[in-house]
Amino acid sequence: MAKNPFNPTFGDVPKIYLDTDERAAKLVTTIKESDFARSFFITGVRGSGKTSFMTQVEHELNKDKNCFCIDLVNDESLLNSFIDQLGKISKTKLQQLVEELGLKSINFKDLSFNFNKVQDGNKTAEVAKKMMENVQKNNHYVLVVIDEVDNSQPIRSFAQIFNELKRHGFPIFVLMTGLPDLIMDVQNENKLTFLFRSEKEVMTPLQNSNMALAYERVFHCNMALAQKMTQMVKGYSYGFQLLGYLAFGEMEKENGQFSLEKLSSVTDIYKMRLFDNAYNKIFSDLSEMDQKYLIAVLGNKRLKEVAQQLDVTPSYASQYRRRAVARHLVRPGSYGHVQYILPFFNEFIRATQDPDSIYFYGLE
Repeated sequence: MAKNPFNPTFGDVPKIYLDTDERAAKLVTTIKESDFARSFFITGVRGSGKTSFMTQVEHELNKDKNCFCIDLVNDESLLNSFIDQLGKISKTKLQQLVEELGLKSINFKDLSFNFNKVQDGNKTAEVAKKMMENVQKNNHYVLVVIDEVDNSQPIRSFAQIFNELKRHGFPIFVLMTGLPDLIMDVQNENKLTFLFRSEKEVMTPLQNSNMALAYERVFHCNMALAQKMTQMVKGYSYGFQLLGYLAFGEMEKENGQFSLEKLSSVTDIYKMRLFDNAYNKIFSDLSEMDQKYLIAVLGNKRLKEVAQQLDVTPSYASQYRRRAVARHLVRPGSYGHVQYILPFFNEFIRATQDPDSIYFYGLE
């Protein structure tokens, strides 16, 4: 039995990875050829492929013997983990002593550092600079990757250390994924406005032609059926993997043949998993007014009609329109209209208003 080539889990790089614009390769080249430290935000709606993209870039740079990759988890141990991993990379006397003697803290050229305790920012920065000096001396560079950043103390502390290393010309690069509004929170934080200079990679919808060709190749179906599947995805990266995964499983049940009837049999479960695994989280993370705005635009209403339904002025409603656009949930159309971007998102929104639905939110 053939192995399912689709992977609907979040974060992994799937076997069928549609990066036809070669954006990952371009970012790899940018980092390799850069003469100065840089930071990059990879942003987009949940399920748009942010983590897969970052992981692909990391995998490619791992092939470079001069690149050392550091993976950090966004929790309280982030800064200590960074120093610990940087110490192993730099192979300084500091790290050798820690490893050989099993020390939890150490003095190094008038600097003390406790590996089990978050340190004063100035001391941590000095330790990091000593380690980066050794990295730079050996013509190496460091790539730091952090998934799902937010405006938390660990991220703020790391950003300040990164700024110090960048200011002193050390070869360090940072890739961070995050939702659009959370990234804005980080950039607007006092003393961290330098992150506005971070470059952004916005996850755009997959190209219809590439999705259709991939489906046609995997399922050995006609182009009409492949295009039907593509229409059900609307460029959504998670949707592409999820529909392919479900369809492949259905195809394997009988004779390895795929048909429109088999596609129809997985449509309901496809929608439900979109709702459960992505849309519910997306919607619940919004403010109540943001939720009400998304409900109000249902039915292709103009901005004036949306404002009337929300009982606010058009200028006030336009603020929430801009927020929904920035979150990549709607795209602006003509004459004040907007369109939902995600596949079957209109059906999910209707379900949030249906008392008989398991997705009912009860918003008035």
